[in-house]
Amino acid sequence: LVRLEMRPLERSPRCITLAIVFLLSLVIRGEGRITNFAPVPPDTTAFVATARKLTQDDDCVVETEDTPEGIRYRARVAYDGTGFNGWQTQAKGRTIQGEIEAVLSRRFDRPVRIVGAGRTDAGVHARGQAFHFDLYADEIDAVDPQGFEARLQRSLNAMLRRDVRCWNVCRAPPPVTKMNSKGIERTHKWHVIYNAEKKLYSYRISTAPYLDPLLRHTRAHVYDATDVEQLRKALQNYEGTHDFRAFAGAIEANERRSGKVKGTVRTVYRVDLVDEGDGKYRIDFLLKGALYKMVRNMMGTALEVAQGRMAESKMLELLHHAGPEIRSEDDGDGKVLQFVRNDNKCKPAPPQGLTLERVFFDDDF
Repeated sequence: LVRLEMRPLERSPRCITLAIVFLLSLVIRGEGRITNFAPVPPDTTAFVATARKLTQDDDCVVETEDTPEGIRYRARVAYDGTGFNGWQTQAKGRTIQGEIEAVLSRRFDRPVRIVGAGRTDAGVHARGQAFHFDLYADEIDAVDPQGFEARLQRSLNAMLRRDVRCWNVCRAPPPVTKMNSKGIERTHKWHVIYNAEKKLYSYRISTAPYLDPLLRHTRAHVYDATDVEQLRKALQNYEGTHDFRAFAGAIEANERRSGKVKGTVRTVYRVDLVDEGDGKYRIDFLLKGALYKMVRNMMGTALEVAQGRMAESKMLELLHHAGPEIRSEDDGDGKVLQFVRNDNKCKPAPPQGLTLERVFFDDDF
């Protein structure tokens, strides 16, 4: 220990107290401990589930928690994706999931996780995306449940920044009991991914000589001459059930990382091109589910066809191939594989033109 020599005038209670604090700090440092003035976080072991599952969805990977005692709530979310790095929580940068989880955790003074239907990329917007989360009974106002939902929605939006808003916060439908293939009854909570039936995406473009600066974050400017009728025709080819492996991003990398082959067959119910006037167009994609960057790759490929840089027959070849026995070139081992993303040289359409308009369920949520 350090030996302190104090003059008689300095031997006041205040000086002695400071000396004791200084000596204690030296002892703590000597033991290799670091102290700070932040409050001790609450014990989260009671809130974190004992079992976690990794669920692979059409367009997102979601980590869900087993909280059978929790009461499930659901909500819609709208956001301007310009300032976000996408939906899914990341180590750096703003994400929608990260910000909603942060305000929910502040509101209930514990970690609260959410699960979302649809994972948007950086710069992509949403109006009616959906998510769910679980609360405990003592966190809910059972006397006035509707009032509680309205107050919760208001408090969340008060804490969120202005470029993201939650709406239609409400309690999810009750769990249902179903018989599995082995004849065993299982109780399933309402789930925002598994109960989703369809998704509506819209892509907005402008073919005008210049783009209104007020629309630069919500509409892509198509500079090159574009045959709109050819674009409409090309987009119609996507309707139906196809293997969209050549229109999906990072599929092969994800398969190598996980060691599992991911299904890439998806169903597109409708594709509509809507003339909004003054060279502005909106393309609506109603589909069951989308692979990573699938809609942007579909849009980018259709634009290449409409601008004469890709033959429509090549697009149909990428889309309507018979299956794993067809590919544009031999893989070197005498095997011929199906088309992959590298066979489609078209770039994805810019993210700012894409909006996830709504996720549809079997009720009026």
